[in-house]
Amino acid sequence: MPTNNVRERELMIPGAMVETSHEIYTLPREGEESYDDPVMPAGTVGIIIQLPDTDRPRQYLVNFVGGLTYWMYTNEIQPYINYDKKV
Repeated sequence: MPTNNVRERELMIPGAMVETSHEIYTLPREGEESYDDPVMPAGTVGIIIQLPDTDRPRQYLVNFVGGLTYWMYTNEIQPYINYDKKV
């Protein structure tokens, strides 16, 4: 039996939480020559800052925990859904 109380919502909008879908190899920040940890582990959480545009199609600007901001392709991130339900 259909219900009318279901609301759909876009998952990939500015302000939405996302997580990395697999390990991501990153580059040093501007002005840095190297750094200790060039890998962002799978499941790193961030917030979408900007949607793709004509200059960067298929890329979202994401600010990750720790203040790291990267342009991420759609296959590198996924919506963050917290399955940890306390019973």
